[in-house]
Amino acid sequence: MKHVRRGVFFLVMATAIIFLYMPKAVAGDYLGEGCWSLHLTEDATGPADETFLMRVGMTHMGDSYFTVQGTVDIPDDNPVIMNGSAVIIGSAVFFTINLSQDHSSNSWRDTGTGQFRLDLSTLNGTFWVNNFDFNITSREFDQGYAAGTASFISCP
Repeated sequence: MKHVRRGVFFLVMATAIIFLYMPKAVAGDYLGEGCWSLHLTEDATGPADETFLMRVGMTHMGDSYFTVQGTVDIPDDNPVIMNGSAVIIGSAVFFTINLSQDHSSNSWRDTGTGQFRLDLSTLNGTFWVNNFDFNITSREFDQGYAAGTASFISCP
């Protein structure tokens, strides 16, 4: 029994020492809000021409990694709520986002996943989004696609 207690003691001490010397977890540094003008140039049916405002709060998590949260303002409807991550690779910033929207004027509930590829020096670039939506009244699903350009602007 003495050997078991000694073994447990050494295990507890080793674990404590490991935790003492591990790097401390810290919260990321909030960098602030950035805005982009999104120009939709195509959707699942072909060419499109719509413009939206995207607001994004960014937090630097360390090295080349960031978290992003934000909204896309949709005129006369509820905003699109989004979150995701960003990473700097070479001279580009890649955002991967998840999004959702609860429409104010109808019973569609939208979800989507997309990616932005922005030039690191200008923060301008392109985006695409795949949508998967559900109508709570008619009980039908719908799929969609959107793509276009993203231009970094001063937040209004």
